Amino acid sequence: MAKSNRFNSKDLTQCGICLSTQKEPKSLPCLHSYCLECLMQWAKGKTKVSCPICVQDFAIPRGGVKAFRTNFFINTLKDRQAAEKTIQSRDTVVPCASCGAVDERVEGHCSRCGGFICGGCIATHSKIKALGNHKVIPYEDLKSGKVDIRNLSQKKYCKIHEEQVVRFYCETCGVLTCRDCTVVDHPASSHSLVNLESASKGHKTEIEQLIQNCEGVKNITETALKMVTDVSDQLNTNATKAKAEIDESFNKALKLLEDNRDQLKGEVDKAEAVAKKQLDAQTDEIQVFQTRLQTALQMATEVVKTGSDYDLALIYTSLKTNLTELRDVKLAPVDKQKAAVHFKPAHIGQETTHKLGSVLVKQRKEGVGVWKLDRSFGNGGAGKLIGGRGVAITQEEDIAVADYYDAAVKIYKKDGQFKSSIFGRPWDVVVSSDGKLFVTNQTEYVSVYDGKGNLKHQFPTKSPDNVSSDAQRTQHWGLAIDNYNNLLVGETEQKYIGKHHLDGMHIMSFKITIEPRFITVSNDDKIITSAGSSDRAVHILNENGVHLQTLKPPQGSGWNPLGMCCTSTNEIYISSFDASGAIYCYSAETGAYISCLTKDVTYPVGLVLMDDEEALVVTGNNCAKIFKLQN
Repeated sequence: MAKSNRFNSKDLTQCGICLSTQKEPKSLPCLHSYCLECLMQWAKGKTKVSCPICVQDFAIPRGGVKAFRTNFFINTLKDRQAAEKTIQSRDTVVPCASCGAVDERVEGHCSRCGGFICGGCIATHSKIKALGNHKVIPYEDLKSGKVDIRNLSQKKYCKIHEEQVVRFYCETCGVLTCRDCTVVDHPASSHSLVNLESASKGHKTEIEQLIQNCEGVKNITETALKMVTDVSDQLNTNATKAKAEIDESFNKALKLLEDNRDQLKGEVDKAEAVAKKQLDAQTDEIQVFQTRLQTALQMATEVVKTGSDYDLALIYTSLKTNLTELRDVKLAPVDKQKAAVHFKPAHIGQETTHKLGSVLVKQRKEGVGVWKLDRSFGNGGAGKLIGGRGVAITQEEDIAVADYYDAAVKIYKKDGQFKSSIFGRPWDVVVSSDGKLFVTNQTEYVSVYDGKGNLKHQFPTKSPDNVSSDAQRTQHWGLAIDNYNNLLVGETEQKYIGKHHLDGMHIMSFKITIEPRFITVSNDDKIITSAGSSDRAVHILNENGVHLQTLKPPQGSGWNPLGMCCTSTNEIYISSFDASGAIYCYSAETGAYISCLTKDVTYPVGLVLMDDEEALVVTGNNCAKIFKLQN
């Protein structure tokens, strides 16, 4: 699996760049803090700074890196760590905070002097009346724990009115104030002022609730990370086992199989690489989120448990924003099927093939096998088909058929029994790995449904000229999902194919010379599109839309190519929509015609493979048919 090299430390005072105790700590909006100098070097010559730990990008303020918020809580922790060290070892050389002497043992701590002071200065404090408001805590009281070290610096003084203690929190401005500030800058008539202690109690309660909520998210991320790690490990185990089984099978085979071994291993490697790339990306995403969550929880827990009211007030807004955002994050589900890489041995001496995700080896006849009609469905009753077009297999292994003339996507069980309908005059339908149904209906939008048929959202495509399809006349027809989980959408009015993420975000579009009524994708990332009666052509493109080849009609005869699907061995099955219709087979690698699979169809349109490519579903005007591969 992917290994994270992200800095991770339980010591909040440690800089994630230089790994030393932070000097002049500056906090990014994600709560990660670094030395000012380290951050300046890291962001040198840039307009944005990328957090070295969680890789989020933040615009550099107008005042430069120095304008990022100073993390005073880190300074508090540093002071506390230094104080703990002094208390634990009285022989530690610490200059007196009052007179500066370094040759005297510390005898106590004065909050107004700002540190530990020697015995002589303690005596002076007791004699001089002007120092009467200096609170001195004896060393022995700190050593014994009689006085909590967190009480060393409870009073904080106003930066504007230096003699005034900060006592209030302005909820209107989100800042700390002293008594004089409430008169001049934060009057009670227009500002909401709360006693600092009361504000801190409220802030603590709110942050503690967010901590509790995020702890649940933390558990989810740990479970998800373990799951994706387990799936990645299982992928590696299965791929290794598949390669071993390939070796064992070929060792028993005749010499003529030797040339095929490296090819089959390469397919296992490719299947593993595609799945592992997705798993590694998901691992990185979870680990980045986990790092953010861990830091936020650690910072929030520490400031709630050990921070002063002053500390909490300073960091409250940032903590609340981050914890709320982290609490509401929804992680993408982990797909266990990404580990499904297997090898099925063939009988010695017979031709073999494979399937990505399950390296299949099966007996073959005439290169593509013999297909026999197994059953028909949709030719009567509630699920009667009037104009079957696109077809797809759902996560539940049901068959989804776009009935163009009856204005519904109709769902059937594997045995052909009708289940339900989704309305909307559809042309094509595909199903994503997470069970969503994507449907085109010749409007400006692609519709997305969940597995229960509920409309979740719609989105337009964009032409190569960056014009959104909802802004002008458009016709969406063909659909396909490529090997990288991107959705391809065919637009026939302007003749282009748009590529989208499954959430609808546009990636790119490219012009083509025919109407893309149906689209499919080969195992080696080629895009194949058919035009039907408008152009009677099938084009093979690369993944960026560059034209590679135009298929020739079978045996020199005319045809009306519509529905298509690709096998895991890079064969293209194409339906010819006419009264004497047939299903033809071509090579996606060479574009060469291979054979006719069957002519036991009339006006065939949509095609999809199921049952490990042992069954082929064909839709038409009045029914759908299932053909089985005969060995």
